[in-house]
Amino acid sequence: MVAYTYYSSDPRVRREAEALAARGDKVDFYCLRKEGDPSEEWLDGVRVIHLPQIRYRGGSTVLYTGSYVRFFFRALFALGAAHLRNSYDIVHANNMPDFMAFTGLVPRLGRKPMILDIHDTMPEIYQGKFRTTPNHPLIRLLRFQERISARFAGQVMTSEHTKKEALIIHGMKAESIEVLLNLPDPRIFIPGLARRQERSRDSVFRLVYHGTLAERLGVDIALRALAIVKQELPAVRFDVIGDGDHLPELHALAAELDIEDVVRFSDGFVPVEELPEMLKGADLALIPTRTEISTRYMLPTKLVEYSALGIPAIVSPTYTIKYYFDEDQVAYFEDGKPETLAAEILKLHRDVDRRDRLAEGAARFFEQYNWDSHKQVYLDLVDRLCGV
Repeated sequence: MVAYTYYSSDPRVRREAEALAARGDKVDFYCLRKEGDPSEEWLDGVRVIHLPQIRYRGGSTVLYTGSYVRFFFRALFALGAAHLRNSYDIVHANNMPDFMAFTGLVPRLGRKPMILDIHDTMPEIYQGKFRTTPNHPLIRLLRFQERISARFAGQVMTSEHTKKEALIIHGMKAESIEVLLNLPDPRIFIPGLARRQERSRDSVFRLVYHGTLAERLGVDIALRALAIVKQELPAVRFDVIGDGDHLPELHALAAELDIEDVVRFSDGFVPVEELPEMLKGADLALIPTRTEISTRYMLPTKLVEYSALGIPAIVSPTYTIKYYFDEDQVAYFEDGKPETLAAEILKLHRDVDRRDRLAEGAARFFEQYNWDSHKQVYLDLVDRLCGV
């Protein structure tokens, strides 16, 4: 398995790798190496190989692309050499970028099966990033590399049913795409954990957000809403847990809005295992994702994790969130408008019963989708491709 990611803080890739390891498969995972990581370690039965490279954080498209390319070649040679020493039965490559599929070149030359796991559709992500049209040469190039990467892999897996719809529109065959939802591990995100925490009537009203900090994910909207809420509800706190390119702008905005005393930023990403403890006791989660082409096919992992823990959430009305969650499960606010988010926060602060109803409603999602049963989609796919 290979991904341009930090393994310890990426729940999707960890769940997949650990699902295989738990049943006795031998799994090597090639990933980035953050400061303090060893070159190699074993985590829950998975051999994690940290290649000597950190994630690029910055605004340069050239340097960002160069970071992907450097990691690609490191993974290509490391994986290829390991395969020649001790043959792999299957390769599972994760995007972004899609061309990460070609890190499995050596095994594929030996006719080994491969999965390309498309977490994000790159044409839509970059169409939103550069505010351009689907016919722009860059977007057409991204669709081309997506198609040839998928064709090279032979089997595609993606994380939402709506994303499968998009990939079919992009030119992929429906029968070559499997959907494995990005669901929380119930061993870590214990159902209802947060709801069972006792809260004092006099305690601070605690808001949370965790995950990547990017402009399209709208944390700046939440900060502007917080500035409005603080005027009526001084005993409020907003914990922002994560990291990303937008972090410096968020720090500056918090200072500009004079809310530094009620917003707390974590020291970067945290391991998945630590998240439930950090989220425990939260009153309300905020997911202020901007409704645009780059977020159309995204079901935020954080929303499903909040649903598992029993933390009610206020969300933007994106296409995919509305596909899976209705108004009895989440509170929607008007996209991109801090004042409507602030109003919803204050309403839910006053209405404890509604918060409880939302938490109970969101938990219904797991009646249809839960990792303990849904992971069989992945295990069966691996077995089928390997001819087991």
